[in-house]
Amino acid sequence: MNDNRGQAIFLSVIGIATLLVAIIGATFAYFTTTMTGTAADSSLTTGTIGKVNYTAQAFNLTNILPGKTTDEKEVTVTLGTSDFDVKYVCNMEVSGNEVKDLYLNVTGDNTVAAANNSQIPLVAYAVYSDGDESQTPTTPAGAAQRIKIAEGTLRSGESKTMKYSVTFKETGTSQDTQQGKRFNATVSCGLESAKGVYYNNANPNGTTTVTEPGAQ
Repeated sequence: MNDNRGQAIFLSVIGIATLLVAIIGATFAYFTTTMTGTAADSSLTTGTIGKVNYTAQAFNLTNILPGKTTDEKEVTVTLGTSDFDVKYVCNMEVSGNEVKDLYLNVTGDNTVAAANNSQIPLVAYAVYSDGDESQTPTTPAGAAQRIKIAEGTLRSGESKTMKYSVTFKETGTSQDTQQGKRFNATVSCGLESAKGVYYNNANPNGTTTVTEPGAQ
């Protein structure tokens, strides 16, 4: 009787030991692996917006008569090396004009059709007491009038040239009231806006509208 009990206890101990070995073995059995691959270098560069330059020629004629057209003068706009196209505009800003029958002529690259053969608006000069321009004018000058004469897009290294002149048109009637009258204007070119043009991913060709504070 005692022998059977001892045998049962022995077998139970062996069974528990075997179970523990199985549990321990399952707990610490695991797989390992290694990793290989190809590394990739990453880099970027920002775009370059080229500098825009222009050269305009001036004219200065006196004693012009009805029917006379001034010599053609040129304005040339050039974009330096650039990764992106740049938009430009050229204007004639009339600071003073007393000649009623004065007309603008424009030809060449990217000229504005409406500007060609257009009548130049009258702009009053300031009036000074006794002609003393060092004093405050008795009548201020009129607001300058801007006429867009050319606009377009420049590519890297590209130049555009347009020509302009003015004609004192003969009307076939007396133009005595326009004797001794004056005209003054300035031709200049620049970007689309006085505030500049802003370039970003959403506007690779530029925009004059700043959509976010401080955006450039």
